Amino acid sequence: MALQDETNPDFVAEVVQLYFEDSVQKIERMGAMLSAPAPDFKELDQLVHQFKGSSASLGAATIAQLCIKMREGCQTANQAMCAALLGQLRDHYLLLKGKLDMFMALEQQRKQLLAAMGR
Repeated sequence: MALQDETNPDFVAEVVQLYFEDSVQKIERMGAMLSAPAPDFKELDQLVHQFKGSSASLGAATIAQLCIKMREGCQTANQAMCAALLGQLRDHYLLLKGKLDMFMALEQQRKQLLAAMGR
């Protein structure tokens, strides 16, 4: 069974777009939480866990691994460690987004070619 087929041709694009939107919100929220004088590390850990899951589901292994390390920082209430890892998460997210943006552009071109060919 294919996740993307003629009955659901936009499945991958929709999943990637949802990941983009969700990730930006999560990263911004993590940053806001870590800017507080006394972050709620339990809440931050839950947010990082969610981000790890969605990243792993998309195949973003480096981001998922950084989330695992950040969860360790949450469990020890190490604000400096979490802030440093959040910076790395942002950097890797931007790299991934750039690659996925290229993929999405190629996917759009493929659809246009198929439409022009009558498929």
